Amino acid sequence: MSALQRAARDELASTAGGVAAVEGFIRRVVADIGRLPHLKVHHAEFGNYGSGYASYVDVFVTRRRSGEAGPDIEGLSLALCRLAPFAALFMPGIRSSSFHELPRLSRVADGDVVGWEEECRELRHVLDRHGIALLDSRILSLPLDPRLRVETVLGDPPYRVFDAWFHWID
Repeated sequence: MSALQRAARDELASTAGGVAAVEGFIRRVVADIGRLPHLKVHHAEFGNYGSGYASYVDVFVTRRRSGEAGPDIEGLSLALCRLAPFAALFMPGIRSSSFHELPRLSRVADGDVVGWEEECRELRHVLDRHGIALLDSRILSLPLDPRLRVETVLGDPPYRVFDAWFHWID
């Protein structure tokens, strides 16, 4: 079975280590991101938004120098896939303490985000060190085999590679 077939079925690409090992690995990656000189982890959602199941951990990072005076803060979302060593970075957005935007293929950032170049380089360095590939919209937009069905509320058929690796089931 191909890795994409396994992902569409919400299975780990590799059975080595299991779910607990994957969660521990992602927690180490998030901690490493939190030690970056220009970025801080504002929030990492390991709990599937309070319901359902997410095939990724949503990490919202902000600039270290940003003040957090109000309830809304600008940052970047990074989705760390639980099924394989992949990640997707999303265009900057504003988050409030009560609202978490779900990842969308249309918001995937390709290359360094304008105004966030240094922060993007730092993120890529951490991901590279941990062996995580940062996927761009060109790859994530590729169509899945039409026979594959992905249980997700984030997208509709025809499914894309994005849907296989980054899905959420409510």
